[in-house]
Amino acid sequence: MENDRTQYEKLYQSEDYYWGTEGAGFLDRLIAIKPPRRGMKVLDIGCGEGKDAVYMAKKGYTVTAFDLTGSGIEKTLRLAEEARVKLNAYVDDINTFETDERFDIIYSSGTLQYLFPDKIAAFFEKIKILTNPRGLNYFNVFVRKPFLADAPDWDKEETLWKTGDLFAWYTDWKIHYIDETIFECNSSETPHLHCMDSILAQKMV
Repeated sequence: MENDRTQYEKLYQSEDYYWGTEGAGFLDRLIAIKPPRRGMKVLDIGCGEGKDAVYMAKKGYTVTAFDLTGSGIEKTLRLAEEARVKLNAYVDDINTFETDERFDIIYSSGTLQYLFPDKIAAFFEKIKILTNPRGLNYFNVFVRKPFLADAPDWDKEETLWKTGDLFAWYTDWKIHYIDETIFECNSSETPHLHCMDSILAQKMV
């Protein structure tokens, strides 16, 4: 049965890759701090069509990735096959996912706003357990600003965060990078602005 919780289920059914096929720039920050070694594991939460997961697999990491959209996972596996890399990709929900694995790098881009408010604390508690000592977390999340209108393509289950909410979950970790930026977007073919908070943190014990 087709997932109707997010518009991306249909958008990802296109032959084209909605977000492109090149890995995001933030991944190079992670690689610089934790270069790939044999057996080093990565978890991509909300992988979309797989561009970042495939990029990390090409670099030599053992990659696990999941997304809410079946069509996104199909394209993730197709992109991996075209790149001649292997990864574990499957459909799952950021609010309820479970795994017995531990990871050296966990990241998610543009997905935290799909967390239900009553699941946020449990999510970060879980993520910290799943991260190996000296492991990295990178997350970003869209935040609300009173001078910015909501994006025209906003999903019904997305919730904007407040400035600084993301950073507060990492007061006990080493912070490598924190940023808040306002940027232009044309994802719905209607120009609009987003504000996003980002953090790169390392578990030291």
